[in-house]
Amino acid sequence: MKTNSKIMILAALAGFLASSCGNENNNQPEPMPNEEQGITFSFTEQDYESDQELTRATPRTETAYLSDCEAEVSVENDPDITVNKTRAITNKHYTIRAYRNGVKIGEIRGTFNGSTFTHDVTSPKDLPLNFGMTYDLVAFNDDVIPMGDNLTVSLDKASTAFIGTTTVLANHPKKMQVAFTMKHVGARLRIQFLCQKDIPGNITTTIAGTTANTLPVSISYNPMTKAYTSTTGSMTPRTNNSPASTQAKYTASNGGQTFDYTSTSSNYHYFLPTTTGTDIKLNLSGGTVFWNPLTGSIPKLGATLTMQSGKSYLIKIKLKPRFTYLFSDGTTGFRSQTTYGGAPAATAKTPIAVVVGQGRAVALRPVDYGGIFGKKIQHFTTMFADFTTCISDMRGYEYTWETTYSVNGTVKANDPTNAVGFFKAGRYNPGVSTTWLQQSAHRWYVPAYGEWKLFYLTLGFGNESLLIGTPSSSQYWSFTSSCYGYLAMQAFTQVGGGIFSNRYYLSSTESDPSWFAELNLSSTNIYWSGDGLKDWSAYVNLPFIKYQ
Repeated sequence: MKTNSKIMILAALAGFLASSCGNENNNQPEPMPNEEQGITFSFTEQDYESDQELTRATPRTETAYLSDCEAEVSVENDPDITVNKTRAITNKHYTIRAYRNGVKIGEIRGTFNGSTFTHDVTSPKDLPLNFGMTYDLVAFNDDVIPMGDNLTVSLDKASTAFIGTTTVLANHPKKMQVAFTMKHVGARLRIQFLCQKDIPGNITTTIAGTTANTLPVSISYNPMTKAYTSTTGSMTPRTNNSPASTQAKYTASNGGQTFDYTSTSSNYHYFLPTTTGTDIKLNLSGGTVFWNPLTGSIPKLGATLTMQSGKSYLIKIKLKPRFTYLFSDGTTGFRSQTTYGGAPAATAKTPIAVVVGQGRAVALRPVDYGGIFGKKIQHFTTMFADFTTCISDMRGYEYTWETTYSVNGTVKANDPTNAVGFFKAGRYNPGVSTTWLQQSAHRWYVPAYGEWKLFYLTLGFGNESLLIGTPSSSQYWSFTSSCYGYLAMQAFTQVGGGIFSNRYYLSSTESDPSWFAELNLSSTNIYWSGDGLKDWSAYVNLPFIKYQ
């Protein structure tokens, strides 16, 4: 442990030992006089306060990157705090010191219970206050350790140490009444995760010091100089568990439009004043919010945060999914690697599609607003009448580029007359040179119905158990399954792309010689249907690509 002298004026820690001037407080309970001494005391404890400066300012945010998400960190007031809320005190032991012009002139110790202060047997009965003079009085409980004239508090007592001060004029020759409002020496914080989708289980984290020997582990207050000295050291990591969200799945955020899913830690963490957000970090070790278990670290909990005595802080962490993108050079990565995510233009990657899994990705924008999908189309040799079979179909590339599934051996991607939807999808232009796409295995195509299921599960965070179409001999199924459709659409718009809500999308899965399996995407669900019209021009044609 090393000592780092951080000397700062008392006023810099607003509210830690703010004086309450006057010798009377009408809000305090009336104490019963003690005939053995000329001064009677009353005590109340003040609860934690919100930091009012944070209320008036827009919280500054910082971003950290975790396993599969972005974490946007801000520091705000704890909303559960009622400012200046006090409570009565029973059976607590205090030491009271009197100072005149910075010089200690007396000290008594005793127990306050209900409304009576009883001095210790070994303590003087009274303070030697001279009539007509002004004194600074300091009271503290047993979790504050006097060391000479200094008052010391260690980190392990940050939650229980109290100090109160007042200034009095000795204006009564025999009796005086002094009221103390005892205030927390330490500050506290708790963690709240917010998300656009539900948080399905507990998030396990640990709060730790950023580096060794930098976090205040004790402070010393000198009543004569009214200044602090802090001693720095290391803290034992503290477990911080946040429960699953309780808000209604899918609908609470309207499909992902707002951060209405919350997970707030059940316990507070206590620190000494002068502790900064850069002194502490949050390590994540468990819980899955998007695709993968949370791992990584948020290296600092607010660069501008300096904790003050008696304040309560809420660290808000907004979790955003890190969608994976296919880049123009054939590699994959995240938005942070593009100019949209702040990467320098000289080294930035260019996104051309959003990855949905199994070596497949979706173009950032439709080929056009529709086009006649298959008027006079050559029928497939393979058709699936029931939903369960259709939703397992993954052969969109084959239907588009191979002759195996065409009754007359025609490559539909090469037929602009009879299979215009396939033709346009196969010639999708991402707007940037992609020489690797010249390889036959990496061409754009009309997705099969099962490939749309990948879209639903990966980008919309849907639930496969909601895909409950009933197998039958008819292709006329139709039902709706909930998802975070708005969040799925955001995967495109945040990198300059865009797809459409409440429009019907093509699939290449045929459910009948006259029909194909279709879907309609909205902000909160996907509507699945097996009766797409092959001669309707209003469909959205959104190509997929195999990149592996």
